[in-house]
Amino acid sequence: MKFVGIVGSNAEISYNRKLLHFIKKHFAKQFELEILEIDNIPLFNQDLKWDENFQLRLLYNRITRADGVIISTPEHNHTISPALKSVIEWLSYDVHPFEDKPVMIVGASYYDQGTSRAQVHLRKILDAPGVNAFVLPGNEFLLGKAKQAFDEDGNIIDERTVSFLGFCLDNFVKYVEVVSKLKKPKPIAPEDLDVTNSISTTIQGIDPDDPDWVEKAAELVGAVSGDTYVKLNHGILTVNQIDMFLKAMPFELTYADDNNQFLYYNNVHDNPDTMLAKRVPEQSGNRLSTVHSSLPEGRMKNVEYVIGVLRNGDKEYVRTIVPGTPADIINTHNYQAMYYPDGSYAGINEIVFNFKPWLDWYLQTTGQRLVGGAGMPMPPTGAPSGNADGSNSSVDAISGASA
Repeated sequence: MKFVGIVGSNAEISYNRKLLHFIKKHFAKQFELEILEIDNIPLFNQDLKWDENFQLRLLYNRITRADGVIISTPEHNHTISPALKSVIEWLSYDVHPFEDKPVMIVGASYYDQGTSRAQVHLRKILDAPGVNAFVLPGNEFLLGKAKQAFDEDGNIIDERTVSFLGFCLDNFVKYVEVVSKLKKPKPIAPEDLDVTNSISTTIQGIDPDDPDWVEKAAELVGAVSGDTYVKLNHGILTVNQIDMFLKAMPFELTYADDNNQFLYYNNVHDNPDTMLAKRVPEQSGNRLSTVHSSLPEGRMKNVEYVIGVLRNGDKEYVRTIVPGTPADIINTHNYQAMYYPDGSYAGINEIVFNFKPWLDWYLQTTGQRLVGGAGMPMPPTGAPSGNADGSNSSVDAISGASA
């Protein structure tokens, strides 16, 4: 599970921040926790636009996609901090990321009672119209005498306190599992698959469907190649090394940006007929409507479904298995959402591979075997046939998109 932890204070030194960092480290095997700050968010003003602030955009996107939220609140004059109150007002006016979202409240304070009154107040706020969060009942974790509670390494000293915190977090994990079944899918807006607009990275002046798009676009923008070094997140590679690295992947990889332009695939095979998802060099740069032009009438809606649920945050990935392949092939497609630094949707990274040799290797190595009935599980009532996640199992042979 992926949780978001919100530091309820904008102070430089905060024991609530320290509490969240302890939870992140000590309970890492139970869930993934990303800690978010509220220190650079202005006081709520309905005359201003929420999305002009990077930190608010990040909070909105991360909360939207998280399985649950843990808020660690201080107590100021029997209530929560003005900074936290302001953040919740921002995120309950034009946008509503807390709606139907499981939330757990914890808190640390200098005094004996912890943050008991602030937590009661925060529960009422999170239940307000426009917020509508699902707050974990009971399980009140109140860390009092916070100055003495941590050691030099940021660990909570008292083992009974740690044990009770673990008990509350276990209950929250179970609560999230139950509440997630009540989640309503967001409506999927129509997708512009024809690339009629542009984004900041769109290369202008060349028809996306031009078969020589890569060469013309590279010349237009002066794209680097060869032994030119590129600084990456955790390393420095030449363009040639990046190309070799991607081609050596045991997968077929593609990338379409958030403007629905098909920009890249790792051209591992000279013959597209040997690919699980057939692609040709002339498709790089194409509109997604062009890439999927071979789909039967009406099937383009499946492409919009995949993009839509990833764009609106309902899912981080959609997986399909292509039926009708030979017995030695399990043709698996994984559509993974990618994100900009502020957490907004940046496009799709598609991974296509034959799962069969991986499965055979695992079974042989571990001495296990598959048992039970053959075939894929039946989808839940009301879902399209093919996959339990609601995606369709038939896949376009040209692009790999759900068909």
